Amino acid sequence: MGRLSTHVLDTMNGCPAKGVSIELHRLSPDAAWGRVITAVTNADGRTDAPLMIGEGYKPGTYLLTFHIGD
Repeated sequence: MGRLSTHVLDTMNGCPAKGVSIELHRLSPDAAWGRVITAVTNADGRTDAPLMIGEGYKPGTYLLTFHIGD
């Protein structure tokens, strides 16, 4: 069973990046990006659950966008 997760680090301060909004998009066959999920990192710089897991984990082209600041 596959899964996709991420870990965001604040390299300037040397700690996990808490509160970072993340968007996962998948490229469709007609070349349009569709949002799969939006999540926010916790105090450990991770999402509370995998971004994709099990049946939802499918081959394709994906894009992760990290909203770090304004």
